[in-house]
Amino acid sequence: MSKEKRLRKLEKLYEELLSLRDAVYEEGNQLYHKWEKSIEREEFKESAKNLAYYVALRRRDIRDLQEKLSQWGLSSLGRTEAKVLPQLNMLLLVVSKLLDRPIEKYEDYDAEETEKLRYDLLQKNSKRVLGPKSEERYTRIMVTMPSEASEDVEFVERLLEEGMQIARINCGHDDAKTWKKMVKTIRKAEEKTDKKCRIYFDIAGPKIRVDSLYTTDPKARLKVGDTFFITAEEALQSFYDQALVLGCKNKDILENLVEKDTVALDDGIIEGHVVEVKPEGAIIKVDKASKAKGVRVKAQKGINFPNTTVKIPLITQKDKQDLKDIHEYADILGFSFVKDVDDIATLQEELRNLLGEEEARNVPLIVKIETVQSINHLVDIIIASAGRNDFGIMIARGDLAVEAGFLRLSELQEEILWMCEAAHIPVIWATQVLETLVKEGIPTRAEITDAAMGARAECVMLNKGNYLEDGVKLLNDVLVQAQAHQYKKTAKLRALSIAEKAWLRKKK
Repeated sequence: MSKEKRLRKLEKLYEELLSLRDAVYEEGNQLYHKWEKSIEREEFKESAKNLAYYVALRRRDIRDLQEKLSQWGLSSLGRTEAKVLPQLNMLLLVVSKLLDRPIEKYEDYDAEETEKLRYDLLQKNSKRVLGPKSEERYTRIMVTMPSEASEDVEFVERLLEEGMQIARINCGHDDAKTWKKMVKTIRKAEEKTDKKCRIYFDIAGPKIRVDSLYTTDPKARLKVGDTFFITAEEALQSFYDQALVLGCKNKDILENLVEKDTVALDDGIIEGHVVEVKPEGAIIKVDKASKAKGVRVKAQKGINFPNTTVKIPLITQKDKQDLKDIHEYADILGFSFVKDVDDIATLQEELRNLLGEEEARNVPLIVKIETVQSINHLVDIIIASAGRNDFGIMIARGDLAVEAGFLRLSELQEEILWMCEAAHIPVIWATQVLETLVKEGIPTRAEITDAAMGARAECVMLNKGNYLEDGVKLLNDVLVQAQAHQYKKTAKLRALSIAEKAWLRKKK
């Protein structure tokens, strides 16, 4: 290719890049101005503006521009999350230099300062919400406390020694008396190990569950092709020839079911659809089951209705009482089933009523993203939450997979990570991390890969099981190793032993 032709291509690239930068700047500012009045925390405003620029950038398909930039050895725009406008400015500056064209407008760009800002804002916010990172790794480890943690100080000590930094107390299990014992045990273990641990109370929220189970078979199982009846009624005139009846107290949802609506049990290990609506409920036919011989149905397991848009109260009466019982012990409060900004407003108002204006502002909040609605409103949820409180997101992949489907989940968990990095807020990678290891003692190969993927988040959560200590130890090792190679989306080019060995063989 002639020099003149190369310059013409570069000129077109420059114009395309300039047009993109100016559009992102204009649209981002418009979006930020829409948000600005609702942002009470001054320290979040810079992050909110960056998020606005990122939204403006990512609403476009820029794959063609990525390819053109890579042909010149320039940034592919694939790592702009935390510094959108500075990255675009830098690209314009570099291309203008290649064209030998003055571009005073962006001459003040400081690459080193921008990179520091990118890192510092996220680090600062992560520390405020999740506590300090360890010396060895960037990603914290959160562990769900089993009931025995209320009594066994040595058990908690071992978890701290292996790398736990946040203890999660799930208010969907046990009771306030047990939770307070857990807090006491954790604080004793801190003193003995000289290791700090944040306490995260996960408020149960309006979890839809199997409240009761009626059957003549105490070991009732469901397999593909089976049917069952689901109802909110406590007394039934007819079982409609069904051998299994599940009771669920969420009458509003059951009354809105229609034929073909999806119903999933226990994080999707059983999935079916409505085949017939009855006055007292609906008959469901099983389409999928995780085991060919059938899956045993148990009370208190979760139920998902992915097709319903019926809203149920975010804060239940139980939640209100739990907040009164535990708020003084909580370093972090987590909330489930948030779907939009109205839910955030409800949550914040409840905290103001309970704690008062000042203390309510100072409570770090975590919101679980676990429904399609919450995904659709993710940016607004971030602005409404982080605009008032120190804030983080938990990717609750169990419910989210049921709601959105497994294929869509693979995209959504990435999109959540990107949006949160653009807003400089921390993310918790949750659900089934090293689950087989924690429950059975031996991990699957896929679990190791998943745990390594979690290194891009600011925290990874383990659930309880008989081999929890082994899980914490292995997760710590995986995270330390993974973060030698990658930070967020950016690869770290550490020397590879494979390359070194190949080089040594060549010399021989």
